[in-house]
Amino acid sequence: LLLPLSFILPDAPRKGIVINLAAMRLFQFKENGRSLSVSTYPIGIGTSERPSPMGQMFIDRKMFRPTWYVPASIAEDHRKKGDPLPAKVPPGPLNPLGEYALYLSKAGYLIHGTNKPSSIGLRATNGCIRLYPEAIKRLFESTPLRTPVHIVNQPYLIGQRDGVVYLEVHAPFEESGADPLEKVYTKLRNMEKKLGRAVDWKRVEKVVAEARGIPVPVFELREGSERRSAEIIELRHPVLLYGKPEVPELRTNAWYVLAATLPDRVDAQRLAAMINHQGPPIPARVISNDRHRVIAGPFKDVGEAKDAVKRLKIDLGIDGILVEPVKEI
Repeated sequence: LLLPLSFILPDAPRKGIVINLAAMRLFQFKENGRSLSVSTYPIGIGTSERPSPMGQMFIDRKMFRPTWYVPASIAEDHRKKGDPLPAKVPPGPLNPLGEYALYLSKAGYLIHGTNKPSSIGLRATNGCIRLYPEAIKRLFESTPLRTPVHIVNQPYLIGQRDGVVYLEVHAPFEESGADPLEKVYTKLRNMEKKLGRAVDWKRVEKVVAEARGIPVPVFELREGSERRSAEIIELRHPVLLYGKPEVPELRTNAWYVLAATLPDRVDAQRLAAMINHQGPPIPARVISNDRHRVIAGPFKDVGEAKDAVKRLKIDLGIDGILVEPVKEI
C-alpha cells in the first residue's frame, strides 16, 4: 500500500483555504509570524452533474451542528428515486452536513463534515466540499470568518524540493474541456533551459499516463537527490482504525439483510466496508464458506430491516434480501 506523504501545492495564492478539485484535496495556510504553515485534508467534491464551483470566495458564516435545509432540486431527485426528504434535516446521524459547516460566500455551497465517510475522495456531493468528521472539526476550529477560499481545478502540478523537480498528475475531469497538458510541457521545457538540466521525457509520459496523484521526480537527478526522493517510511498498521464502525455480534433472534454473495473475499470485504460507512452506518460483515456472503444487520424488527433494504437500493443499487430471525421450537 502506497500512501503519498508529500503533495505539490496548486498554483494559487497561499493564503486562507485553497482547494484543488482535481486532486480532491484542501490546503489550509496559516501565518505564524514570519513563517507559513500548511495543513492538508482529503475531500469529497461535486458530481459531473452538480460540480463544485471554482473561483475566489470567503467563509461567510460557521455553524456547529447545522440544520440542513434541503434544496428543491435535491428534494426532487430523491422523490424520483422513491426516497422523499423532509424540508429540513435537524442535527444528528441522518444529517449529511455532519457536525460542522463552513458556509461559503457563494450562496448554497459549504465546506462541511459528512455522515458518509466513504464518500471522501469521490465525486459524490451536490457541489459542496466534504471532509472526514475529524478533519472538519480541526478546520472549523482553526478557520475564522472572512477567511479567503480559492477553488481551482489543476490536474497537472509541478514543484521543486531539495534540487529535485516533481510532476504530480491527476486524471482530468471529462467535462473540464481543453486539456492544459501542453502548457505543462511548455513549462517543463522552459525549466529545462533555465536549470540547464534534461527532462526525463519518458518518465513524464509515464507519469501522465498513470495519473496516480503522487509527486514523481522528472528531471535528471543530482547526486544524492534520488535517495531523498525515494525515501520510504514504514508505518505500523493500527489495531483499531479511527472511525471504523463496530459491528454488533450475530443474534439468531434478529432480522438481517443479505446484500450480496460474491466469489472473491476481498470484494466481499470491500462491499461490507462500503455498507458500514453509509450515513448513518449500516452494520455489515462477511460470512464465508464456499462463497462469501455480505450480511447487513442485526436489526431489531422487520421495519428497520426493510429500511436498510431501501437505503441499500437507493444509495448503492443493491437489491437486498430480507432474512428472518430463527424461529424457536
